[in-house]
Amino acid sequence: MSAHNVRPVPFTLHAIALVAVGVLAACSKGSAPSAPPSPLAAASDVAASDAMTTPAPAPVAVATPEPVAPAPLAPAPAPRVATASRGSRSPEPIEISPAAGNEPSYVNESTQAPVYADDPQYAGDDQQQVVSVYVDPPDAEPAPVAVDWAPPPMLVEDVPPPPYDDAVWTGGYWAWQGRWVWSAGRWSRPPHEHYRWHEPYYEHRGDKVVYVPAYWAPPEHHFVAPAIGVAIAAAVIAAGVHAGHHPDGPQGVFVPPPPGSRPGIIVPAPVGTPPRVVVGAPPVVNAGMRITGNVENNSHNTTNITNITNIRNVTIVAPPTATADGRGFKQAVVADPHRPPPVVTQGVRPIAPKPQSTTAVAAWQPGRPAPALPAAQPVRGLPHPTGVPAAADARAQQQAAQARLQQAQQEAAAKAQQQKALQEQAQAAQQKAQQEAAQKAQQQKLQQEQAQRAQEQAAQQKAQQEAAREAQQQKDRQAQAQRAQEQAAQQKAQQEAAQKAQQQKAQREQALRAQQQAAQQRAQQEATQRAQQAQAAQHKAQEDQRAQQVRQAQEQAAQQKAQQEQALKAQQQKAQQEQAQRAQEQAAQRKAQEEQAAQRKAQEEQARRARQQQAQAEQAQAQRAQQQAAQQKAQQEQALRAQQEQAKAAKDARDAKDAKDAKDAKDAKDAREGHRPPERKPDGNERK
Repeated sequence: MSAHNVRPVPFTLHAIALVAVGVLAACSKGSAPSAPPSPLAAASDVAASDAMTTPAPAPVAVATPEPVAPAPLAPAPAPRVATASRGSRSPEPIEISPAAGNEPSYVNESTQAPVYADDPQYAGDDQQQVVSVYVDPPDAEPAPVAVDWAPPPMLVEDVPPPPYDDAVWTGGYWAWQGRWVWSAGRWSRPPHEHYRWHEPYYEHRGDKVVYVPAYWAPPEHHFVAPAIGVAIAAAVIAAGVHAGHHPDGPQGVFVPPPPGSRPGIIVPAPVGTPPRVVVGAPPVVNAGMRITGNVENNSHNTTNITNITNIRNVTIVAPPTATADGRGFKQAVVADPHRPPPVVTQGVRPIAPKPQSTTAVAAWQPGRPAPALPAAQPVRGLPHPTGVPAAADARAQQQAAQARLQQAQQEAAAKAQQQKALQEQAQAAQQKAQQEAAQKAQQQKLQQEQAQRAQEQAAQQKAQQEAAREAQQQKDRQAQAQRAQEQAAQQKAQQEAAQKAQQQKAQREQALRAQQQAAQQRAQQEATQRAQQAQAAQHKAQEDQRAQQVRQAQEQAAQQKAQQEQALKAQQQKAQQEQAQRAQEQAAQRKAQEEQAAQRKAQEEQARRARQQQAQAEQAQAQRAQQQAAQQKAQQEQALRAQQEQAKAAKDARDAKDAKDAKDAKDAKDAREGHRPPERKPDGNERK
């Protein structure tokens, strides 16, 4: 091999140089004011899905000191209205550079890029009206999405007792369905044996909220948080949805704040903490509330996020500057999915509305459009719109302001020290990287020269070996050719002899097959003739059988006897006669089937006639019953008329008697008084 064919080894930057570049970039971002993030460019769902499957290169992790407790912040600004910009489209997904530190890129998955505008009219809109649905959790860990604003504060639900032993309280958290919707809680049974319920995952990363829906986890599954540096799809925003408040709190995993808190505040918590543990905590108006957890089993670290499972007990801590009542709070809460959420003992009680439909919606996944949701419902029990009690103490506010100022100064000093240390580390790393790069370049040059000499020697040796191998191969080829000719001659002679033997055998077999075919044809012809004769005899027997069944049986017996005698005389034609006999048996079977069908038909006809007669009898009986009923009714009416006439005649007789008695009494009275009554004519009854 010639020297000009040797390819130089490509120069590779040392890992320390990469560390130095990453530290310098972080320092430059920390010192210079960060520009506001540009709106996400529109991209198709397919392009966004492709961007999700191809992870971006992860930047080198840089050690950072323990974060200082956040200072109380002023109320979050009013939310922004998300509108659709239809004019801008990008041919491929655009990755937004992280604001600072080790943050991922976000791929916008919306078909229309959202544009935000400040509108105070919608302040607190995500608390006044809430969409409440049941969510059907998946059976595996779903993909994460990046949301522009934080979930609202938690709501309160009435929790009934568990209906069975292995019941798990699912729901009762904020889920993304084109907007933050309330996933109503309910008792559920695991879809498979030994499956565990995994709570939803919220993480404050950069200026986004990385959200992973709740799901059922297999027994050996361990939740893995979205890695730093991986492109995460931006959540699809439904049309007409108003943007909420940006996350107000430190970077990392969190849960929404307690009910009645100021929107936008987040509560740092370990991975796997149920959001419902804060339901019993007091409302907060500033960042500062934190959750620490006690676990039962081991935990594992992924990049700079610790994944913890089986959280059973948590402790909620809040300083006086964070709570709405200005008092510190500390409480231990049991975080068990088989036990109901904690009871609200103080503060306001924003009641979560019940879903309008019992049909559950599927958990939203990247690459899918926002589902159709029911109308929003009002939330009962909301606090004052500002989230701060009207009777707040002025002195407490002044102390809180002083504490915020002191904390801001401490944070500024710590940040300056941190930047100085990072710059010194970056300079030392850069110098070391340059020295190592020079040494590595010299080593690579020596290695290239040695490799070139080794390649030349190897090329010479290879040429000699190839020449010797070619001569040996040529000699072997000649010997092989001679042996192949001899073998070919032997094979040809063997093939010719085999062909002759095969031809003779084929001729004998062909002659034998021709004889067999001729015999089969003759047998088939004779069988056909006998079958025709048998069919004619069967037709005649059928006609005779219709006339007299006994004679038909005798004729069939005689025919079978004749067939048996004929079979004994012609043993050579036994197979053909057996075929004819089978044909006769089949015909007899068909005949029996026809007779059975005729009998069934006659029985059905007889049954039909019986049913008709029965129906006619029932109809006649019904007519007779109607006639008897009519006669009875006529007799009853006649008897009633006779009774009425008798009663009328008796009444007329009583009336006439009463009139006569009255007249006789009057005549007697007149006679006693000396008056002569006038002569009267007899009435009809008297004349009778």
